[in-house]
Amino acid sequence: MAKLLAYYNLCPIINVEDFLGLSRDVDPGCVINTLGRNIILVVKLSNQRQIRSWTVLDRLSSKVVYDFQSERYVGVFGGRYIRCWNQHQTDINTVKKVKLYQPVLDLFTLQNGRTLVMYTDGSCESLESALETRKQNKSNPNNVEGVPHVDSKTHTIRDVQILVLDNGTPLLTYFLRKEEDGSVELHYALLNPTDLKMHKAPEKIALQRIGEDLKLVSSCVVDGSDGPSLMTIWSDSRIFSLQLSLGQSPKREEGVGNFIELVQTFNVKQPLSMTSIGKDYVAFYANNKNQDGAILVLFNVQFKVFQAKQYFKVYFVSSRFWVAESNILLAFGQMLAVVPFKISKKQLSDMIGSQQTFDLTHTIDDESINEECEFLDAYSFDEKLTAKTKLAVKLDESSNNETAEESTANQPDRYSEREIDEALLAAYRETLPVNVIECSSLPKDMVQIKLFSNADLTLGPLILDEKFEIVLEELERSGYSEMEICDRVVPLLVQANLTADLAKCLKRYSVISERTIVKALKYAMSLPIPERDEVPSDAKDTTVQLSKEPPKVDSVLPNQDIIVEAQANHPSHFDLLNVVLSCSFDRQAIIPHIRKELDFSIVTVLLDHLEYLLVDPTATLSETLHNVDSFDSDEQVVQWIMILLDSHYQQFVLSAEDTVREQLQRMLDIVDRHIGLLNQLQALSPSLHKALQRKTQKTSSSQWYNIETITLY
Repeated sequence: MAKLLAYYNLCPIINVEDFLGLSRDVDPGCVINTLGRNIILVVKLSNQRQIRSWTVLDRLSSKVVYDFQSERYVGVFGGRYIRCWNQHQTDINTVKKVKLYQPVLDLFTLQNGRTLVMYTDGSCESLESALETRKQNKSNPNNVEGVPHVDSKTHTIRDVQILVLDNGTPLLTYFLRKEEDGSVELHYALLNPTDLKMHKAPEKIALQRIGEDLKLVSSCVVDGSDGPSLMTIWSDSRIFSLQLSLGQSPKREEGVGNFIELVQTFNVKQPLSMTSIGKDYVAFYANNKNQDGAILVLFNVQFKVFQAKQYFKVYFVSSRFWVAESNILLAFGQMLAVVPFKISKKQLSDMIGSQQTFDLTHTIDDESINEECEFLDAYSFDEKLTAKTKLAVKLDESSNNETAEESTANQPDRYSEREIDEALLAAYRETLPVNVIECSSLPKDMVQIKLFSNADLTLGPLILDEKFEIVLEELERSGYSEMEICDRVVPLLVQANLTADLAKCLKRYSVISERTIVKALKYAMSLPIPERDEVPSDAKDTTVQLSKEPPKVDSVLPNQDIIVEAQANHPSHFDLLNVVLSCSFDRQAIIPHIRKELDFSIVTVLLDHLEYLLVDPTATLSETLHNVDSFDSDEQVVQWIMILLDSHYQQFVLSAEDTVREQLQRMLDIVDRHIGLLNQLQALSPSLHKALQRKTQKTSSSQWYNIETITLY
């Protein structure tokens, strides 16, 4: 999930159009700010502190970059002269200039630290190649046929970008604008990894759509999970995406690609800026929908959703983007702003929304229906039909055609009880988690079927109390994410002391915030402690089962079949505390909440329970369907032990109680015992390797006998 943090101003600028740009510096967290034609600054983004600065007499024609191979700063003066200097150089006016025989458009730093020289005619090469062959005739620098010559008088190269493919090959992309009619083309070409020259003539895509009033608003190239793609936004509020065909010419009928989203967040009648900020993410700076300011939005290309938003009081027509590490640098007006952002690599279900349910009692709220969105929803649903379902639809259509002329008077109005039973049995064979709900608001002969994608039948059907179930369905139908639903409902369940419903809610959703997990954990620890030997008669009752002293470990390993059967029916699966401990969480995010909410006395009692789960082979945490492939009870217990030790480390160190020291000593014994088992496995590894080598080794001589020659006389 993407998130925009609070922005701050880095430095003032005179004019956005004359601002030469930003580039990556050798020091992490710093950027090279070519503030003007004669001023170069190296600024640290975290504290806006100026690290280094230079002033030059000659006018710079492009931004200054750092070449990581030569460990020098590189600048272009007057479009043809290059200077290279190190970071300790105080006066760069005395540095010797090197003349190039072809005008330079700009310099770019690749991910591997190499520097790319981009010329005004659309060709390019590495900095090393430009310096070595600068005295040669460079009318055709790539020395291959078919390389186009861009006339700088009639065309303008904009938004140059260098992407690195998964195989390590650089990809150069730029947009070529014809000043006469304003038409735009995308040029892209693969580069040779050695000298960064074009492998062959670049491919071209004309950014045109059929329609008199259709105009291109903005465009960029996105580095997606499926490869680079062209994204365009048009004056009719539509976003199109086209996968770049690397190595093959794009089909002419593909045009600008496929329609993926209809913009309703910002105004497309005014100019806007967009750029790729990472894998599958695009940032938009545009006029607000109400035209009362500006808005910065992050768009996820993979899931086609708008996510984080940040508003500005004033909108500026001219704006430019740069990305440095996890910061968006936005130049607008006379200010350069820094907007930090975070993109989580996990919890994708929270990013794309929440579970959607079908409610038979729900009707259309208003008459405003977006026909285009309805068509897209139906089209996407049709694409998800399985082959078996499509075959059934075809058979149904054929049977209807055959019996169209027959009378339908004898056909029953509803399915028989036998047919319903057969359909339910077929659903059970498909192992679908289906819950049939009887509701008083529905007719007597009608039930509601609820299908969960992450259901867990350990606690029975994951249906809460009637009032809370209505609230959950309304939140899910409104599009709330799983994290937001849990943040709203869990405190109410804790306040109402509904332990069974709280356990079902934690099992029902897969993405729960760390703050909500700690609140549920604190409530579970406040419940009365029953005797451990008592097995709850009702599986739906959730009780916390703790003990003052964990059981001793037997030296003889019990029967594994008995352990597996005991684990499946163990009462620990129904405990609210164990349900909370089974939830997924982020280690760094949950530690501050545990340190704030849980006292040291509660932590010691919880450690006893975790020790019991780690030692007793029959007591384990139960997984759910959303983490059944990756869930490990012992690993989860060890993670909780580490978190508790980290959150209350000072209390453990300063504690003078003997019980605490004995508790830590038992933990140490468990760890030593596991390390001893790992050492035995390490000693077993060479023997297994030798056995494998002996099995596969092919020798011509026999190892069972030998022949000796003996001279008798």
